[in-house]
Amino acid sequence: METELVLKGGKVALPTGITEANISVGDEKILSISKTLSRGVEKEAERVVDCSGKLVLPGGIDFHTHIPDLGYSDREDWKTGTESAAAGGTTFVVELGQTDPPSTNRENFKKIRKTAERKAVVDFGINGNITHENLDSLGKLVEEGVKTFGEIYMAESIPELEMIEDGVLLEAFEKISSLDCLAGVHAEDWQIISHLTENMKREGRNDSLAHLEARPSIAEEEAIARALLFARRTGVRLHVYHLSTEAGLKLIEEAKEKGQDVSTEVTAHHLLFERGDMEEKGPYLKCNPPIRGKSDQKALWNGLKSGTIDMVTTDHYSLPRSMKKVGWENIWEAGAGMAGVETRIPLLLTHGVKNNRISIRTFLKVVSENPARRLGLWPRKGVISVGSDADLTVVDMDEEKEIRAEETFTKCEHTPYEGEKVVGMPVLTLVRGKVVMEDGEIVAEPGHGNFF
Repeated sequence: METELVLKGGKVALPTGITEANISVGDEKILSISKTLSRGVEKEAERVVDCSGKLVLPGGIDFHTHIPDLGYSDREDWKTGTESAAAGGTTFVVELGQTDPPSTNRENFKKIRKTAERKAVVDFGINGNITHENLDSLGKLVEEGVKTFGEIYMAESIPELEMIEDGVLLEAFEKISSLDCLAGVHAEDWQIISHLTENMKREGRNDSLAHLEARPSIAEEEAIARALLFARRTGVRLHVYHLSTEAGLKLIEEAKEKGQDVSTEVTAHHLLFERGDMEEKGPYLKCNPPIRGKSDQKALWNGLKSGTIDMVTTDHYSLPRSMKKVGWENIWEAGAGMAGVETRIPLLLTHGVKNNRISIRTFLKVVSENPARRLGLWPRKGVISVGSDADLTVVDMDEEKEIRAEETFTKCEHTPYEGEKVVGMPVLTLVRGKVVMEDGEIVAEPGHGNFF
């Protein structure tokens, strides 16, 4: 097999540790990882990239993104969303299919996939979604390649998807289990939230903190407990999206200790922001579940270190400034969510690895390896290994840069990380051996990304 590209002399992040090595790439795969580079290989390669002093990582996998090209392409489309991913060192995104129309049947799913195949520059998966009316046809979505159903909303949902009540949730878990797929839940209790929200509004509360206080820790704790119970009874493999509380973390830790097949994730914004930041950033930090207090934030970092939390994701959701700034006057009117797929890796390298909150091994697991395993794609993806897909990103840990919204590829014209100084900004990203981003420029044509 011919060598097409060589990454020379980089600090390669392998499961066994970081070692200076050369990586040769050909036919979309990693052909070799070697300490020394023969003249023959170097001469044969179409291109040799000097990576001296830089860190070579497996491409990131973001298990939780929203790219609402169908229905909301003005917010984000598959081209801008995946260019943003590539610029941030992410080579695979899982899109939750919550578009207009959503991925609740075969026809809608095909529309989403066809659009993605035409525009995406990184590889991708697409989730199926649940309503009370489509439970008997989930098998058809599996035939189209669906591996995960979710985000199943246990609280308020987007307009295109209903909130799933307990009877439907239990039946959905039974169906998903029989199909040997993963069930992913947005775990917040709708009764607690709706009651507190109405109380807040009656009291005239429309400030940013009202949103946090209407969605307290117990709302997440109760919903996770219920989801774990339903999953145990049905045998379904469970994933809990955007874990945000210490109480929820303890429930998942206990379930794992008892052998239950459950995974969870934390978003970058729940790791890096806390309640006090809402006073400064207000509606730009509005998200569901909300930003929590310092004790929860500390617990989430500890959960990453212990291995209870399996992934760091973004819940990437691009909203126009107009949908955010209205929240300064009335937080209930602001949209919930924020963009993040382009900033996840440098933020975690800076605040996690460089600041010694997590090890580089933990970083590799939560950014690449564990999501690949949960998707059933490891070791094809998620690791630097001979025979794996050449999904790679090269980052510079010595150069400090500032995050600027105007320099990102997403359509979102704002970021809560504006002005944040980070190291580890990607300088080169490969997807299946093809350079898709180099020195801050997207060099791949739309359509390079493949569906998995």
